[in-house]
Amino acid sequence: MLSEFAPITVQLIVADADAAITFYRNAFGAEEVVRNLAPDSGKVMHCELFLLGTRLLLHEEFPGRSGPAALGGTPVTLHLYVDNVDEVFARAVAAGATVEMPLQEAFWGDRYGILLDPAGHRWSVATPNDDPAPSELHERAEQWAAKER
Repeated sequence: MLSEFAPITVQLIVADADAAITFYRNAFGAEEVVRNLAPDSGKVMHCELFLLGTRLLLHEEFPGRSGPAALGGTPVTLHLYVDNVDEVFARAVAAGATVEMPLQEAFWGDRYGILLDPAGHRWSVATPNDDPAPSELHERAEQWAAKER
């Protein structure tokens, strides 16, 4: 059983598991593996999704365990590397994500953008296009920072 999980496995808390599962399916192509309901409330107490070769765990809010909407946001960003970021980004927006940072060519070599999913979780999505040497990366970062000032 442990071999089915990555050494670090993300577990998300959401207010509405059905809506979140539908979003992750439509936006990122997730497949539902298992769903267990709490006997007293019928809430999802454990769900496993298979997403881009790894497991994503989620459960609904319970006392003492709140999702980002209930907490006023999240400081965490989940990152996805995908083959076609434009396609995945467009699917996620069509499925209900909010664009936090539009897709752009990032100085570190990725085509990159940031989304907020309907449950309030932040996702950065990218396709690597270039792998600059450390010295070039440093120069690109300085040029980018100078433009941002």
